[in-house]
Parts: sequence; structure tokens; C-alpha cells
Amino acid sequence: MAPRRRAQQSTARIRVAPQLPELPAGRFYAGERRKPGPKRKLLAKQLRSTPPAVKQPRRSYTVNYKLCVLSWLQKPSIPCGPTRLREPALGEAANRFKIPLPNLGKWQKEEQEGKYLEPSALACRIGGGGRRRKWAEMEGTLYDLFRHRRAEGKVVRRSWFQHNAKQIYTQTYTTPDISEFRFFHGWFRGFLSWHKITLGAITNKASQLPSDYLATIIGWMRFNQRNSQQREANEIFQSDEEAEIGRYRLSNICNMDQTPIPFEYLDGRTYNQQGDKTIWVQRSKQSGWDKRQATIQLTIFADGISRVKSLVFFRGQGIGASIQAEKQRYDPRVVVKFNAKAYAN
Repeated sequence: MAPRRRAQQSTARIRVAPQLPELPAGRFYAGERRKPGPKRKLLAKQLRSTPPAVKQPRRSYTVNYKLCVLSWLQKPSIPCGPTRLREPALGEAANRFKIPLPNLGKWQKEEQEGKYLEPSALACRIGGGGRRRKWAEMEGTLYDLFRHRRAEGKVVRRSWFQHNAKQIYTQTYTTPDISEFRFFHGWFRGFLSWHKITLGAITNKASQLPSDYLATIIGWMRFNQRNSQQREANEIFQSDEEAEIGRYRLSNICNMDQTPIPFEYLDGRTYNQQGDKTIWVQRSKQSGWDKRQATIQLTIFADGISRVKSLVFFRGQGIGASIQAEKQRYDPRVVVKFNAKAYAN
């Protein structure tokens, strides 16, 4: 029987540790930067469509909405006499769109200064608005440390952020006041949202770093490719005439894999980058309930005919009256074995 280590190395589910992406200089934002759109033009050269009248006031305004309102101010649309139209006043625009009058004057000044000409998405808000981040340098160091820890497959919880944030805060600033930075919930929530970090359930565990298997996988693939080639004419045997793939028949090709059946299945959680479908961590070396498990071995042939029964390994010696009584209740289509480490040796 093949050892379990070789069976695990031959599977294609082994993952290589992700490489950390290089971030632009001066930025540590997690999301990918969008490609710039077409460069905006001043309203004197290109007006925009008129937005509908507003019944309830808004609390935030996109750049596109601001430009549409300013375009309406430059279009003659207010009746002045029987056949003439004039441009609206600021007060009329404030009543129509429920916008404070000082905001309109500020928008006109910003548009004339070219502040809205940045080649960014039309639906985004203008940069520099809202409350400025007070500890941007500390947050950048904390985020880089988080990325390296997750690349190593280690669990990250809220307590890890709290401990490292306070430690980095005291090391970054010359006169730190730890009473000022208390790791408030609002700051932590904003930090996670800014860097697109979410709390997700672990989906994959590894006993070793996946990069350690790279040389073994390449060696197995080379061996398989070398022995799957069609033989030369002077090397063909009687059995090779019926070969369907290389020098093999479908009945000679099988895939065997061993999968653990833990008593507690991946119950942990860790903070991870938003959007990842697989959240893997390095298996803990400490003893615990996750080591109390069995192992199932499945074998599938290429022609679809089942020739090998499913094999289940339980941890233990397999002796005792209760164990012998339990063996009688096992399904005859499954072979049950006992091993001190619950794997095929």
C-alpha cells in the first residue's frame, strides 16, 4: 500500500503560497486602481444633462451630479418675457435641487479652478472630502504586516490587530500618547473597510507550507510524463498494442487520494482579504481536537469501473470487545483498518 505522504503529494490540490503584490509608492490601499477614464472638460466647453428636481435633500453628492447641477445653471431655462429665457440664479438652483446655497458657490469656484478635471470615474466622490485619516503611517505599516502574516498562512484575529496597532503606534510617532489611540471600534471598522478586509471562515488547512511541495510536484510530473510516452517500434510489447493513452489502458490509470475526517471540521475564522474564495492557514502544531480524526482513502479508475473498496483508517489498536462489536456493523463495501496515526503506512 502506498504511503499517505506520496498520495498527498500526487494530488493537484496542493497550493503554492501566494506572492505579495507590489503596491504603488506612497499607497497601501488594498484594492486595484481603476483605469483612468476620459479627461473631463470645463463646463464652458461641454455641458451636461439636467438632473430632475429634488423633493428631499441629499446628504452626499458625486462629482457627476455636481457638474450636472452646474450645467443647469449655465443653460437659459427660466422664462423672461414672452419669448426670452435667462440663466437660473443660485437661489433658484438651491430651491430646485434642495442644495444649501453655500455649497453651490463652492462648487462653482472648484469647477473654475479645474478641481473636477481629474481623470477618474464619474460616479466617485472628489478626493479630500470627509475626515482625514489621523494615523495613516501607522495604518500602512499595520496593513503590510497583515499581508505578510496571511501570506504565511497564519490566523489573524481582532486581538492581533489590537496588539500590533498599539505597538506600531508607539514606535512610529516621536511623542506617542497611548491614551489618544485606544483602538476604538469605529476606527477598526473603518480600517477594515478601507483595505477591504473581512472576517471569513477557514476553508483549507496545510500541515506544511505549500511551497515546500513544489519540488516534489515537479518531480512527479516529470516522472509521469516520461513514463507515459509511446514506446519506440522496437520496444513495443504485446500488452502495449491495446494501449489507449500513451502506453497505458484506461484500466491501468487510477487516482488515489486520502482525505482526513476530523471530529471538528474547520471551525476557525480569520481576517482575510476580501474576494478570496479559499482561506487557508498553516495547521497548528499544538495538540487539540482537530487531531482526533480518521482518514478515508478513495480510488477511482479512468474507465469508471470500481475495483478497489473505500478504505477507512481509525486511530487506535483495533482491539477490545467494543471495537470488535463495532466492526460487525460496518458496511461490507468499506474496508476498515486501525493505525496508531490513522494513515496508511
